[in-house]
Amino acid sequence: MAGEFRLTLGCRAFFFEFLSEFDKEKKRTDWEKLFCGSPGKWTGKMLGTRKSRRNGDYGVIGRIGKKFGYEIEAEWRRIDQIWYHYLPRPETWKETPWKIDVLIEHENYIENLDYTLFKFEEISVPMKVGIFYPESEDEEQSLRKSCEIISKQISSYPGAVHLIIFGFLEEGKRVYWHGYEIDVKGNVIKLHEP
Repeated sequence: MAGEFRLTLGCRAFFFEFLSEFDKEKKRTDWEKLFCGSPGKWTGKMLGTRKSRRNGDYGVIGRIGKKFGYEIEAEWRRIDQIWYHYLPRPETWKETPWKIDVLIEHENYIENLDYTLFKFEEISVPMKVGIFYPESEDEEQSLRKSCEIISKQISSYPGAVHLIIFGFLEEGKRVYWHGYEIDVKGNVIKLHEP
C-alpha cells in the first residue's frame, strides 16, 4: 500500500519464511528430482519463468516477497529479483516514489559466488540475499569466501546485511538449507531451522 510505514525485512524472517514456503511447495514439486535435473527448471521454480512472471508468479521466492507486502520486479539491472514498496507521493509529483528493501540473486553455480557478491554492492539496499549451491564439504570455504568478499566491499548502504543461503541435496533423500546473516564487517550469525 502506497505511503504506509514499514520496517525493513530482516534475515531471520526471510529465511524462516523461505523454509516454510519451500516446504509448502513439496505438495506440488519433487524437489529432490528437480535438484538433480535441469538448472533452468530449478531456477524457474525458485524465481518464476518469463511466462509465469507475466501473470504475477515470481516463484517460491516471489511468494515470500508478496507475503511481506512487497512489489516485485524481476531482472531489474540484471538482478534476479528486487522487492520494493511505494513511498508517500508528494502532491506536486506525477509519479509515486519507491524504495527497494531487498535484492535477491539465485545462482545455480557456486563458481559465480564472487561475481554475485561484488554485483550486490552496486545497489544500495538494506538486505541482500544470495542463494547458492556448494557441495556440502565446500560449505565452510564458501562461507569464509562470502565473508571475506562482503567485508572488503564498501557498502553502499550503511548497516546493510547479507543473507547467504546454501542449498544441498542429502544423498537420495531431501533438499535442505543453511542460512547465514553476514554484516558489512563479515560477522556471521548462523540461522537455524525453527
